[in-house]
Amino acid sequence: MIKQSIARILSIELDRKDFLKAVGIGLVAATGVTQAVNSVVKSTSSSTAKRPSSLGYGASAYGGRQTNQ
Repeated sequence: MIKQSIARILSIELDRKDFLKAVGIGLVAATGVTQAVNSVVKSTSSSTAKRPSSLGYGASAYGGRQTNQ
C-alpha cells in the first residue's frame, strides 16, 4: 500500500513552480511540527521544574544570618 502511494507520487510530473510549492509546504509542515513539539516539551519541563532547595550554596543570607520579618 505504501509502495503504491510512493510510486504514484513519484510518477506525477511537476513543473518547477509546482515542485517548489510542494517542497515549501513540506518544509513548513516539518518545521511547524518540530516547533509544536518543542513548545510542548518546554512548557511541561518548565512547569515541572524543581524549586531551589533551602539548603546549599546561596540559600542563607549574606553574612550568615537571616532575620525574620
